[in-house]
This record gives sequence, structure tokens and C-alpha cells, in this order.
Amino acid sequence: MFLEKEYKTYKKFFPAFTLAEVLITLVVIGVIAAITISAIINQTYKQEFVSKLKKAYSAISLATNLIIAEEGLPESGWALTDGIYQLYKVKLVNAKECGYNTGCFEQHNTTGTGYKHLRGYDSDTTNYNTLYKNKLILADGVQVMFYPGSSCDNNWINDTFCARIMVDINGMKKPNTFGRDVFIFAINRNGLFPMGCNYSCEAKTSNGYGCACRVLRENGMNY
Repeated sequence: MFLEKEYKTYKKFFPAFTLAEVLITLVVIGVIAAITISAIINQTYKQEFVSKLKKAYSAISLATNLIIAEEGLPESGWALTDGIYQLYKVKLVNAKECGYNTGCFEQHNTTGTGYKHLRGYDSDTTNYNTLYKNKLILADGVQVMFYPGSSCDNNWINDTFCARIMVDINGMKKPNTFGRDVFIFAINRNGLFPMGCNYSCEAKTSNGYGCACRVLRENGMNY
């Protein structure tokens, strides 16, 4: 009788949780943890991409300056031919050619997966693997593609920069998205600069072509 009385008193003042209440609590904790961990992982990936972009831009900038020292300013003509990638191959440490149909910037248009735009649609299904021959793979796996221009008018709208350089900072790995792991640099009359200093880079509205400048300027992907 004494123990039964003590138990009733304990139960009155220290009520236990039911199994349903425990399960609901665990589910809530699990959902919060999943959201938090996902956000942390996403931010970690972004910072990793930022670091890789900075490294790639630094390496290509150095190579550009070395070429200019030997060949003159880009407007002299060296940036307007397919031979541009040969100049960079010499100046970029341990860079290897990745020419026509050899696996660099692989073909995507048969699968529909493509290089995606930042806004999440309008997948770019261009067959980069076979479209251009002037491609390099750097020692750290960064893929670089050169687009020689037709003049050096420095006009983005008319696509008349001396040349453009597309970089995929993590090679064939996903997300293969402009503004995330794929960026564009441009060469004007005076040298190299990141695309986008005068153009929009917003996750919901931008194709991502002009995000390199914002990322480097803000040292982060704040979009």
C-alpha cells in the first residue's frame, strides 16, 4: 500500500510523456536538424566555390599579364585567334590540352542535363565538347575554354570583347551551373577582368553569365 501511494504521488507531480509525444518531439528535432545541416552544407559548398574561383582568376590573371609582357596588349591581335589557348597553355602551370571531342566540357545536349542557368531553367544544351577546340585542363582540375573575338570593342551586348574565357572550377562535377561553378572572364584591350561588373547577378532572374565580378567583389555568393 505504501509503494502504491508513493507511486500515485510521484505520477501526480511528475507526469510521464506518452509514446506519441516522444515521437512527435523527435520528428520536430529531426526536421530542424535537417534544415540546419542542409543550410550549413550549402554555405560550405558556396565558400568552396568562391575559393576555387579566386584561385582560378588569380592564375589566369597572372598568365594574362605574362602574355601581355611578351606579346603586347590584347588588341594587338593575339586574343583574336584560336592560338590564344596555346599562349595560355605555356603560362598556366601544368595545363594540358583538352581539344575536340576529348571529354573536356562533355557533351550535354543528348541528355538534356546541360549547363544550367542560375535562375534554374533554360538549360544550356550547347555541345561544348565538340564545338570548340581551344580548351585546357589545369593541374587542379579546373576546365578552361577560350572564345576568341572578332575585334576589341569591349562591347558585351554586341559580343565584341577581344576574347572570353569560360571556366568550370570543379571540372565535370555538378552543379554545372553558371554563377555557381561555371563563370566567365573577358579580355578587353587592356587585359583580363571578371564578367558582370555592370550586369545583374540575382539567383531568381539572372542566367549567371555575369556573376564572376560580384562573387570576387563581395568574396561570397550572396545570392
